[in-house]
Amino acid sequence: MAKRDCYEVLGINKSASEKEIKKAYKKLAMKYHPDRNPDNPVAEEKFREVKSSYEILSDSETRQEYDDFGHQAFSENRRSAHAGSHHSGGDFNDVFGDMFARQHTRQARPEKGSDRLVRVQISLDDAINGCQQEIKLPNNPQLLKVTIPVGIAEGQRVRVANKGNPGTLGAARGDLLVEVALLEHDVFKRKGNDLYCLIDISFPTAALGGIIKAPTFSGFINIKIPQGTQTGRKFRIKEKGVPAMTGGKNGDLIYEVIIKTPTTLTENQQSLLSQLAETF
Repeated sequence: MAKRDCYEVLGINKSASEKEIKKAYKKLAMKYHPDRNPDNPVAEEKFREVKSSYEILSDSETRQEYDDFGHQAFSENRRSAHAGSHHSGGDFNDVFGDMFARQHTRQARPEKGSDRLVRVQISLDDAINGCQQEIKLPNNPQLLKVTIPVGIAEGQRVRVANKGNPGTLGAARGDLLVEVALLEHDVFKRKGNDLYCLIDISFPTAALGGIIKAPTFSGFINIKIPQGTQTGRKFRIKEKGVPAMTGGKNGDLIYEVIIKTPTTLTENQQSLLSQLAETF
């Protein structure tokens, strides 16, 4: 297969300076080096092609011969004569070898350990009131107690310093990240810091109005139902939802009315309803 143009391989034009040639080579050698592309024959071939092009263009004499005659300027004898020259070793080590040597040196320095992520499930009650969670860490018989703050939301994390993975060469440990998942509640549904609750009322209460008891996390409160209330009407109790975790505004408690239709009626009730229906 015909060899590609050396300038094309390095992505430079024929008027490129020595500095530009070296810069282009360094960039491509980094990209295709075998250490960065293990078991990748395509990258290995490109690396050889880049190195060969640089060996030709980095020397003014061989570059001139290449400019005059192309790849035909380099016979087998000429390649043998250059086998021990600085192109096959010196420049490569100067430009690229030292760079990888420095990289390996950096890797040997102490590095802080990575963070460890654990997920815990808590109830909506615990999210509203805060709680303590016991976490089992690997290779540690003692349980770690983690404080879950009041108002924490789905997916939020609590960071515990220096309880993650160990560092290298004596460096500090990473942190432990405790991510919260909220269990569904039987009565309340959380949206942001607001709490939603469905409440059933009877048709007479909806029609005539009245007082009903509605649940909260600390007991019951009285809700005044206006006359003529329809299904879907909402009643908002300000700042009685989920407390703000960072000192902001608390959420609201929102009740949505559902008018409950009885499924069984006595004969007397049916008669009364029939009489009422006639009035409409």
